[in-house]
Amino acid sequence: MPNSFNSAINIIKILDLLSGIRKYSKVEISERLEISERSFYRYIKVLRDYGFVINNKDNFYIAEKNNKTIKDISSLLHFSEEESHILNEAINSIEASNKIRENLINKLSALFDSDRIATQFVTKENSSKIKPLLEAIREKKQVNLLGYKSSGSGKISDRIIEPFEFTPNYISLWVYEPSSMMNKLFKISRIQAVKKLDTSWIFADKHKANFLDCFRIGGNFQIPVSFKMTMKAKNLLIEEYPLSEKMISTISDNLYIFDGWVSNFDGIGRFILGLSGEFFDIEPPDILRFINNKTKFWQENCKSQIIKS
Repeated sequence: MPNSFNSAINIIKILDLLSGIRKYSKVEISERLEISERSFYRYIKVLRDYGFVINNKDNFYIAEKNNKTIKDISSLLHFSEEESHILNEAINSIEASNKIRENLINKLSALFDSDRIATQFVTKENSSKIKPLLEAIREKKQVNLLGYKSSGSGKISDRIIEPFEFTPNYISLWVYEPSSMMNKLFKISRIQAVKKLDTSWIFADKHKANFLDCFRIGGNFQIPVSFKMTMKAKNLLIEEYPLSEKMISTISDNLYIFDGWVSNFDGIGRFILGLSGEFFDIEPPDILRFINNKTKFWQENCKSQIIKS
């Protein structure tokens, strides 16, 4: 398991131990989790950094209950679908009774407000843009996206839109754009600044978040796709796109099959292209045509650059 996954499990285990009546010593916790003293202090620091009051008396630890600081962190934390999937895997991997796991889930649910943002997963640059967007969604207001860099048109322009939903990890934003009369997906990183307007939503009945596939690509369609792949490709696919795991099944020790859907071929095409030789029996053939066109464009573009130089 990746180190980050192990860390998530250990932090959850420590939180569960410290939330009980009994106090545990550093030695007891370290032995239970089979971690070093250095790791123990690192995990305690993580919990304290996120607002948990961890009392330590005579080297015995316990998390203070009903503390205002703990309640306040609910305004900072939110789990996206991918994060929830990873957290669920971590909780289910704990060797404990169903009742203990249920209690842990209830404790986490009480702490984390699903309507707020996980600041630990958002860059400082994007957080200044996401805050007014969250306010606009809550207050049902239009906003002006200043200096939006469109990869489609290659232009930078201001866009007046009605924001209504974020994608996992707040990477993109579903909006309704009155000028084009369309629901669109805008990347947060391409917005220079956000100006919240006094104008209330006018087209709320037209707001619709379209499909978002496991490659985090949005679109109006669910295109069935399937392909076989090696263990290397499978492992990398799940590590980079955790939600893809739901669509993968085992054929043999080194052969797996992805059977699911995508919104378009951008995400899946780039992934297959980056691991050529690790995929077999790719369906539909349109994926291969997409990859061939991308490769052809790249070759011609590189050739023209060489000639110019």
